[in-house]
Amino acid sequence: MDDTSQNQDSTQNTPSPEEMLKRLNEVDVQQFNIDKVADEIKGNYIWVSILTIPVSALILVTVTLLGSFLYDRPVISFLLAAGLLFWVSKILESQERTIKFKARQEVMKRIGETEGEFGLIAHFKHFLPNKYRHLYQSVRKGKFHYIEQYVQAILLLQNKLDAEKFSHIWYLTYPETDPDYVPDEEQT
Repeated sequence: MDDTSQNQDSTQNTPSPEEMLKRLNEVDVQQFNIDKVADEIKGNYIWVSILTIPVSALILVTVTLLGSFLYDRPVISFLLAAGLLFWVSKILESQERTIKFKARQEVMKRIGETEGEFGLIAHFKHFLPNKYRHLYQSVRKGKFHYIEQYVQAILLLQNKLDAEKFSHIWYLTYPETDPDYVPDEEQT
């Protein structure tokens, strides 16, 4: 494959600054909310976390009262009920951690889909403060574990980005996408 056909392929694959701005503005940051994604994963079992405290209190009181009346041992029945509830709570806590982990993995997958093959955040790095340097470096490498910073960066860019300055820098970085660009070969 010669240089001109490679150059044409890269021109066709490189989006215009307007396309990049459109991609940026179309990003819905709510899809990166880990709590909402965790609720989606829980699905019909969300009632378990809602009823945990009332049901636990009811079991504790019931077992303690039954132990008091049947065996005349309220302290022992209370301790048995508390131990049982502690064991059940550890199981529920383990499930909650698993759901949070799955939600985080899903959000990271969504960030990867948003970035796509060409990337998104890395092309706006000139417009982000230095504190986001670690974010666009990790996103460029395909690591999407800085979820909160990613959301902050997207919101910052959506609200504060100067489109004209971005287009100017884009055309300096990718001159082949500039409609007024004339390749060096054609100038001679």
